[in-house]
Amino acid sequence: MQADLEMVIRLDPLRVYPYRYRAPMSACAGESGAVLMDNSKAKVAIAEISRTISFKADLHILHLRAAFHEYVGDVMSALRDCRAALSVDPSHQEMMELHSNVNCQEP
Repeated sequence: MQADLEMVIRLDPLRVYPYRYRAPMSACAGESGAVLMDNSKAKVAIAEISRTISFKADLHILHLRAAFHEYVGDVMSALRDCRAALSVDPSHQEMMELHSNVNCQEP
């Protein structure tokens, strides 16, 4: 499956969904089939997702990066992504929940 995702990304780097499945999510982000990862892998995933956002700032990709930021403890970056996504769709339920969780952690 990983090879298929890599091929899709090479053929169409602007397509959003391969990045969502390529980078595993943390269990605290609420994604099904989630796995825990160490911070170095999460930071690599954040860098990859950031590259995707530079092509196309998509609500789901912002949600994914916000969840990774929360996972590594970067509350301010998670809040920034939550606020950016909510400016696109203020009624996005999953993003509102993540924003609420992250907002409680703000220093």
